[in-house]
This record gives sequence, structure tokens and C-alpha cells, in this order.
Amino acid sequence: MIHIITEDNRHLFRHALMEMHRHRKSVFIDRMRWGLEAPQGLEIDQFDAADAVYLVETAAHDGAVTGSVRLLPTARAHLMSEVFAHLCVTGVPRGARIWEVSRFCPAPQIAKGAPRQALLARMIAGIMETGLLFGMERVTFVAGAALAPLAMAIGWDAAPLGPTMRMGRERVRAITAAITPEGLNAVRARNSLTGPMTRFAAAVLPAAA
Repeated sequence: MIHIITEDNRHLFRHALMEMHRHRKSVFIDRMRWGLEAPQGLEIDQFDAADAVYLVETAAHDGAVTGSVRLLPTARAHLMSEVFAHLCVTGVPRGARIWEVSRFCPAPQIAKGAPRQALLARMIAGIMETGLLFGMERVTFVAGAALAPLAMAIGWDAAPLGPTMRMGRERVRAITAAITPEGLNAVRARNSLTGPMTRFAAAVLPAAA
């Protein structure tokens, strides 16, 4: 199950969020060698603010985090506007109904290949479900050379915002995708997903009887 975590219900997911930030440090700093800060062994940047929305997938049998992604409103400063603006030929898309997707992070124990591609499909379905719930019309994201073609072919209506460019050790590309019920249905059908991927917990749990 993919949990939608907002400022309102974040207190219910402290353990999952800590595990997410540890995974981000393991993946992006230890393995991919990104030049990021890792205070207390956690990868947290300036965009992990109160208005960030996190999608965190947990394993049903033990609650361990298996993957995560971050959603940011583009009406304020975000990763693409501050770091990747040069990837967008006609300017960075911004607006109240446009959100940025960043920090897609499979848990370190998720094997490469089919398991990670399946996780990507579930996460994109979760992004679309969340987008429809929050009134989003479009998302933007930056993907590396290996991930970009997979993300664009997952079933939603996606298009590049500019050419692939080299940044440090990687080749990256900015992409935008529409958030529509039809696109969600296409992602589900193409990836054999039979129902909703996400759950949105109430900010206050009901009291026990």
C-alpha cells in the first residue's frame, strides 16, 4: 500500500518517513554519489518543507518501506525551478495545478530490473491517484537516461520539456505528464494494476471504543 503523507497526517508516519530519508541517503549519496548533505545519516534537502507531500509504499507483512517519492507544489521554489531550469526549453512549468515529482527512491533491497519497474508503475499510479485527489492537472520531473524512457512509456500522457543533457556523471531530461482519469486507467491497464494503490489516513485516528 502507498500512503499519502501530508503536513496534516505526518505525525502518524514518523517511522516510515525516517526510513524513507535513510533510504534516500543510501541510494542517492552512498550508491549514486550525489553531492548532498546527510545530517544524522538522513538525506533531507531544503525542499523537504511542510507543504511537501510524500508517497511511501510499505510492505503489507511487516510495514517496511519499499519505495517513496516526493511531490512539491510548483508555485513556490522547487527542485526544477532552482536546479534544473536549464533542462526546460520553454521555461519551467509552474502553477497551482502543476506539481513536481522528485526523489523516486526504491528501497536498497529492491532488486534491479523487473521489481524496480513494477515499483515505478505502482508509484506512477499512486502519483496519478494523488494528483486527481488534490486537483492536479500536470506533474513535472527530471529523470536519468535509464529511468526516463521507462517513465514516459508507463501509460500516461508524458512529453519531454527539453533535450537530454549531461549533469555531472549523469544524463538527465525534464519531463511533464498529464494527470487525468483516462491516463490513470491506461497506467493500470498497461501494468496489470487492479485497484487503487494509495491510502490517505485521517489526521486524527478514531478513538477506541
